[in-house]
Amino acid sequence: MRIVPAIDSSDDIGNLGIKEGTATIYPWKWYYSAPALGLWIILALVILLVRDNRDPRVLLIFIPIFLVRLLWSWFQPILGAPSEVLEVFRVLIDALAVGIAVLWLLAYKLGNRNRFVSLLLALVVLVAATIVAIVSYQAWLSGAAFAIFVIQALGIVTMLLVFVLAGWRCRKRYGPWRFMLWLALWTMVISLVAIITYFLISVGPSGEELIQQIPQVLLVGLIFAICVYVLNLPFMILAFTTPFFRRRFYAYFHLKSMPIGSSSGTEKPRSGDLEQTE
Repeated sequence: MRIVPAIDSSDDIGNLGIKEGTATIYPWKWYYSAPALGLWIILALVILLVRDNRDPRVLLIFIPIFLVRLLWSWFQPILGAPSEVLEVFRVLIDALAVGIAVLWLLAYKLGNRNRFVSLLLALVVLVAATIVAIVSYQAWLSGAAFAIFVIQALGIVTMLLVFVLAGWRCRKRYGPWRFMLWLALWTMVISLVAIITYFLISVGPSGEELIQQIPQVLLVGLIFAICVYVLNLPFMILAFTTPFFRRRFYAYFHLKSMPIGSSSGTEKPRSGDLEQTE
């Protein structure tokens, strides 16, 4: 790589001086950027090494990842935050998007077992994705690693809890719209609780201060809830519209009211359960 400092046009002195500084040659090898591929390497390994993923349809998982990153690119200018803050959020969003994708790809491995164990394994996957993202993007160099872990912890806990609670509410009567509505409600509730708790712990205000700042706290909680829900939405649409990932969604939650696949590839409710009305 050759770096040449340019002289500002306002300082141009014609033929009396040079218009460019002295070139600096910096050796750059392609593998210097390899650490930034950490998340994508993990995703590729999950696709290649897990037998259930050896199917061309598994590549559909990249669609929601692309949509999440596209939405983030549109939202950045609106946010108007400093570059350091945007970098923190980029790490968070990539870690959560790839982490959720890995959960979908490992649904058969994580589901169909004790619900607490499934939840714990999902937590491990999302935390691991966060660690890989921090290492890949070298976020610790900017001192942002702690902030990333704190915000990511709120996001991970919120995301897992809202799925558990939405599944609990749909355990006897499941339908896509019903599930998504409960998911929206619980996302709002848990996000507000998480932000208020974080505010109380980090700032430690008195009751009077909390009352004074409650509008700002509620606004932050609302924005946080929207971000979590929008992050989940492309993956949920993928599950509802493609049988390949819908079966994985069912395998992870295995609610009694969910339909099961027949040998002909159609889906029907399980015998003895309430009929799906959505």
